Amino acid sequence: MNTWRNILSSVLVILLALTIIIRPARSGGFNAQVGQSVNHILVVSGSGQTKTLGQILHHHPALINFFATWCPACKMELPDLHQVVTVPNQLILISQGNPASTAVFLQHYGITPHHSFYDPSGHVFNSFFITTLPTSYFVNQNGIIVSKVIGPMTPHLMRQNLRLADTSQER
Repeated sequence: MNTWRNILSSVLVILLALTIIIRPARSGGFNAQVGQSVNHILVVSGSGQTKTLGQILHHHPALINFFATWCPACKMELPDLHQVVTVPNQLILISQGNPASTAVFLQHYGITPHHSFYDPSGHVFNSFFITTLPTSYFVNQNGIIVSKVIGPMTPHLMRQNLRLADTSQER
């Protein structure tokens, strides 16, 4: 009888541990899907200043791109991002890397550091369920997600999604 009790107790402990480990990340009800607002999400600037995405967007449609300096697909995509997204505040880059080395990396591609923000804790990456790099979200002028692209994009796909973000009136 004690053997069964021990086995059952062990199974329950394992199930409880798995439930804690594999539960999805949550951020105040935000689930990074089309129709959700990103305005309340906090990121850190290169100077260490915390801002919400709503403050950064300034009521402009934008492409929010999650990247890493070590990511080969991100390196392929960056020149196109810089060429296609020409409106100030329309490109928001978010990295978990060191701000100083990331700024040097971006300058190599002609991208100014004021487009770049950081997620040192990983909270933003978790909130957006980032598992593949690069991953991009397109938001309208109200900060509402209108589309998501996982993996590197062609210039055509960037333009197509930016047009969608520009014409969406969803609140």
